[in-house]
Amino acid sequence: MCSFYTRSPADGGQFYYDRVNVSSPHHDGKMHTPYPPSTGDLIHLWDFVKKQGGTYEVIARQWLHSSYGSTNWPVLEQQPTVGPLLELIVEPAEGVLRDQALRPEDEEETQ
Repeated sequence: MCSFYTRSPADGGQFYYDRVNVSSPHHDGKMHTPYPPSTGDLIHLWDFVKKQGGTYEVIARQWLHSSYGSTNWPVLEQQPTVGPLLELIVEPAEGVLRDQALRPEDEEETQ
């Protein structure tokens, strides 16, 4: 399960972190996926609560695995009942074609 947080600058070199509530059939605001994005990946997110979204770059990831004997991994169970949790920090980004230049023939057509 992935939780996303947008990072924006605050005073004094610190940051604000705001949760992105991703729509899912689990209604928990998290993305349930076997293929979480890696640091540096671009991902489009839509916050269904704030009704806003865009393209973001993953800048940091933090994993949390269940401990044996915890609520999420009961004693005598072979594996946890809840998979690892992943928190991802993202910043607004432009798409992969952000540095695309117009070809000279394309510029002539727009004039």
